[in-house]
Amino acid sequence: MKWFFVILGCFFLPALHAQQPAYASLKLKTTGGETLSPASKPLTAFVFLSPDCPLSRNYTLTLNDIQQSRKNALQIIGVFPDAGYSDNEIKAFKDKYAISFALVSDKRSQLQHFTRAAITPEVFLYDNRGALLYKGAIDDWVVSLGRKKHQPEKHYLADAIDNSLQHKTVSPAETKAIGCFISTK
Repeated sequence: MKWFFVILGCFFLPALHAQQPAYASLKLKTTGGETLSPASKPLTAFVFLSPDCPLSRNYTLTLNDIQQSRKNALQIIGVFPDAGYSDNEIKAFKDKYAISFALVSDKRSQLQHFTRAAITPEVFLYDNRGALLYKGAIDDWVVSLGRKKHQPEKHYLADAIDNSLQHKTVSPAETKAIGCFISTK
């Protein structure tokens, strides 16, 4: 029976892997027209955002601070899942919140499928080889929808970045993101 599952795995594992685009081959076009490669920096954080989600708006300052303080080793890419946002709406969001990191529109849901994102804001931290190091909440500021602490006590994303850059174990490697559900049409 054990051999049956091994043989079955040999047939289906390559098919599952083939459905995912290779991390290094992901080529992303920002709303400003730049082409980005997630493998161009030691670390890349995909952060799913929505102009309609209050938490996405509330976290822009935190994300800007994280990007600026680690700009040599990190690129944050804000991802707007295909929920019908125009480039003008994304640009207005960028201007209003003075966003200093790249923004992309995921019109074909390529990044949403790659990461399996379901919430905004939700973050996925990868190294330049495409290994997922951390996924989940940016920090523990939000307790539940509508409930926040005065300030966060745990800085999950910042700690994951720093631990990775110091070649330490990223812990926790996963937390629960709290926010707005991504529409799946």
